[in-house]
Amino acid sequence: MSVSPEKPPIWTLELPAVGGAIGPALEDFVVDEVPAYAPSGNGDHWYVRLEKRGMNTRDAALVIARTTRTPERDIGYAGMKDRHGVTTQWLSVPARAPAPETWVLPPDLRLVEVSRHGNKLRTGHLRGNRFTVGLAGVGEHGEANARAIFQRLDERGHVNYFGSQRFGREGRNLGEALGWLAGTTALPRGRERFLAKLYASALQSEVFNRYATRRVRRGLDDLLTGEVVRLANAGASFVVEDAAHELLRLRARDLCLTGPMPGPKMREAKAEAEALEREVLGELGISEAALRELGRHAPGTRRDLLVRPEGVSVKAEGERLWLSFGLPAGSYATMLVRELTRADEAGVRTDG
Repeated sequence: MSVSPEKPPIWTLELPAVGGAIGPALEDFVVDEVPAYAPSGNGDHWYVRLEKRGMNTRDAALVIARTTRTPERDIGYAGMKDRHGVTTQWLSVPARAPAPETWVLPPDLRLVEVSRHGNKLRTGHLRGNRFTVGLAGVGEHGEANARAIFQRLDERGHVNYFGSQRFGREGRNLGEALGWLAGTTALPRGRERFLAKLYASALQSEVFNRYATRRVRRGLDDLLTGEVVRLANAGASFVVEDAAHELLRLRARDLCLTGPMPGPKMREAKAEAEALEREVLGELGISEAALRELGRHAPGTRRDLLVRPEGVSVKAEGERLWLSFGLPAGSYATMLVRELTRADEAGVRTDG
């Protein structure tokens, strides 16, 4: 099925762009994981903090599995990191494995820190990530423009879009996913489980992205009747029944807007917000039967519609403009950088 991911709009077009693009060196994109908790120092699992250069999380886990003769399924990690850059993150390995100090690792994988803990690391066991990004080819007023855009995003939030990485090369995963869900595309034998999970994730991400764009167009200074909001600094959520009554809490940042990631565990919207979510599903041709099939492979959840970069630093140094900022778990730094540069990952302008 030939369907491409919808390209998210730029959110700060009224401000001048920084220009340029992420530099070509691995050091131009540095990611440091911020864990949800520190290891206790005791327990049945080694906790190892690794620095990876040009290596993604799964490849690193495979190296550790081979090195320690541990089944890959027993290697734990809190989130997936891309291969493009220098990244640090924690992995867990059962303590029956040899001591990490004895591991012989390839040059692109370095042991930074070792501890122990009682449980295996699981997906989601992290607070977020800290990014350091080097931009090359920025405009004359790049530093000032970057500061202005970050200020605007702090005031009204950054739309928490999924990046193009979520949809595979040239966005093909989305069309293949819709074909699979409609029953017109069979999964290759031996890869059914992996591809079903991958395609379900791509579909959820596109539903969220399209909903986010339409919700932004409705205006974020008001609430929709029936939308699901999250209490700030808490995981609890509720359905808005009286939009006017809750409006002051939204404007005080006590409430966080959310968007749909379809699945059986997702809290359902009602009324006006439900109609908007159904509109997006209709655009993608996702029927009730398709939703049930999707739910077999993805539990579903709500995702914050807006995030705010934390600990922002902007510094011009030689031919680079260095950006440093923190984002919550699951948020894409590449989409934030795109907001500043107005260029996609290939350096092509996206602001028209």
